[in-house]
Amino acid sequence: MTKNVEIIYTSQPSLEEIQALYDGIATHAQLKKNQPPIESFGFFVYSDSQKVLAGCNGAILYGCLYIDSLWVDEAMRHQDLGARLIASAECLGKEKGCLFSTVNTMDWEALGFYQKLGYEIEFQRMGYLNESTMYFLRKSL
Repeated sequence: MTKNVEIIYTSQPSLEEIQALYDGIATHAQLKKNQPPIESFGFFVYSDSQKVLAGCNGAILYGCLYIDSLWVDEAMRHQDLGARLIASAECLGKEKGCLFSTVNTMDWEALGFYQKLGYEIEFQRMGYLNESTMYFLRKSL
């Protein structure tokens, strides 16, 4: 490896840059374990003016549905949108042959919400700012 390689920071990597990482990982996973490529997904709710009001996104990787983000605009909450978005993601995961689903949440976010949907705490990590805890949850599909 060359010692003169420059490492460049970006606070907002492009979709192409992130895809290059996924492609490199997928190539390695295919060679080592015959794994299928990582697939990104997203489900969204839009306003009439095409503003995102709610959504969830993540990836399908190696038999796991990984839900990265779930958000519902404050004005749209308590209408079952979050549960419907998660159900849509889980349905996609089942179609793609995923064995389980995972999601992470902080103690001040949506732990109870995910538990109502059948997610169980797999482990927790403490030590975040302001004495926060992150929960790593899992649900069999």
